[in-house]
Order: sequence, then C-alpha cells, then structure tokens
Amino acid sequence: MENQLDLLAFEFFKLFARYESSLKERGFFVVNRGKLIVDWDRYANQEIGNDFLNELGEERQVAEYILNSPPKKQSANEENQIIWVDVPNNEQSVQMLFAHISRIRNNLYHGAKFNGTWFDPERSSLLLSNALTILKFYQNRLGI
Repeated sequence: MENQLDLLAFEFFKLFARYESSLKERGFFVVNRGKLIVDWDRYANQEIGNDFLNELGEERQVAEYILNSPPKKQSANEENQIIWVDVPNNEQSVQMLFAHISRIRNNLYHGAKFNGTWFDPERSSLLLSNALTILKFYQNRLGI
C-alpha cells in the first residue's frame, strides 16, 4: 500500500503545483510581506461557486468526505509539544473544501503526515484520492 500512496501523493502534488502556478498566472494571489500567496478563496468564489456539490454530481461524495472528515491540523499543547487537533466540519462551503485540500497538501509537504512511513495509510489514501478527484474535476477551468 505504501508504494500506491507514494504514487498517489506524487500525482496529487504535481496537479496541486499546476493549480497554484495557474492561479498565480491568472491573478488569484495576494502579496504578503513580499511573498505571493495563492488566493484559493477568491478562486473558489469566482470560478467554482456555491453550487459546487450539485455541479460535482456523482463526485459529490468525495467533496462531502473531505468536508465532513477534514484533515487535522498541527497545534501545540501546554507543554509546547506538537499535537494534532480536529478541524471543525460545520462549514460546508466551497472555500472550506479548497482550504481542506490545501491543508492536505501542507500536512504532506511539511512532513507532518509522512516521515518515511505513512501515518494512517487508509485515511491518507482517502484524503489524497478524494482531493485529487476534486482537483481533476475542475482543472479544465484553469486550462491545465
């Protein structure tokens, strides 16, 4: 299963990077202290819209999985130890969907979910494959 997850993560990273590049080229960014930050919220609002679940049709369940079981985020406890905390799932918006997809990327990229061995491989696989399905569904809108 680890080899399959490696390939899935590579495919996810590759498409996510193409998204970020395309979004910046199309002006979906803000500048913060001299750094370009992709404006996923504005993209989600302007290009996808609030009717995204209906638009996804049969793929709706992959978005619902991410929205209902979002990736956790890292925090620190009272002893300044890094811990995982749940992310609320009460907001079911297109902005939150892409925020969760970005967190999936961040958790992987920064090594928090993978340090040579996959943590919770089944959940990682579900999050990656569902996020990849969403990105593939909308990639034509960006011409990628």
